[in-house]
Amino acid sequence: MSKTRFGSLLAILAGIPLVFLAPGSAVAQTSSTSTHAWTPPRTSDGQPDIQGVWGTGPDEVLYTGDLETGQGDEVARQIQGRTVTKGRSLIIDPPDGLIPYQPWAAAKRQQIPHGRAGEGIGRKVAQQRPASLRHLRPQTLCVVGAPRLNFDRDFRVIQTPGSVVMVWEWTHAFRLIPLDASPHIAPAVKLSMGDSRGRWEGNTLVVETTNLNDWDWLDAAGSFHSDAMSVVERYTFADANTLRYQVTIQDPNVFTRPWTAAFPLRRTPRQDEEIWEHACVEGERGVVGILGKDPRK
Repeated sequence: MSKTRFGSLLAILAGIPLVFLAPGSAVAQTSSTSTHAWTPPRTSDGQPDIQGVWGTGPDEVLYTGDLETGQGDEVARQIQGRTVTKGRSLIIDPPDGLIPYQPWAAAKRQQIPHGRAGEGIGRKVAQQRPASLRHLRPQTLCVVGAPRLNFDRDFRVIQTPGSVVMVWEWTHAFRLIPLDASPHIAPAVKLSMGDSRGRWEGNTLVVETTNLNDWDWLDAAGSFHSDAMSVVERYTFADANTLRYQVTIQDPNVFTRPWTAAFPLRRTPRQDEEIWEHACVEGERGVVGILGKDPRK
């Protein structure tokens, strides 16, 4: 470098204050800084535009098997001819990555035969035939609710003035989330998807859900809850194609404390994919074969 160019460089640098960055500081973490700085486009009514098809992506598609281990639904993967892999706990609080069940609830959970009779998922259980419909995976009965559907099913988001709508192909499930701060429905009304209310906090969609019934599990490993459960979800833009999803669950009847799971949601490559008709036959004869009896008798 010539003396003239070197001198010019020194003159430029002289006008820039030196900043010493400690390892792990917010400024030093370029990726973290850039994600928070990303600004999403807006809809006509001023909402951050979250529309599109979102899912857990190929690396996280096995979440629904067992939230505590990240292991996939072994039975379903075998039927579909997919590789069964192990992952990690999706639970970030408590730090041990375990659902904080009350002692009686933890004991009950261990008695639920996971998956089909004779086959276990995650925590292996002794071979036994399910005792009742409530010991079957809710998915077998075409029952899947919130927040379970977010864990491994792609879903489409549609925004209208004053609301956010989430639509799944699976069982024609949908969530209509008003943003108008209207009161929840009567406490006695219980629904698989519950009753949701949303609000925007900056670029984060916060959804509070109550009025949930107790038919669904949180995964395929018998992680049950009661109809006293309530859920707070946070969908935060990290960049144009990634949402940070965080859900905090509380149920004073079953858990010792609120707990939180988190993972990324990503835009799928198939943004124009049509939602097909999906047939899930509730109460079909396969249930009789699993139980060894007709549950209606």
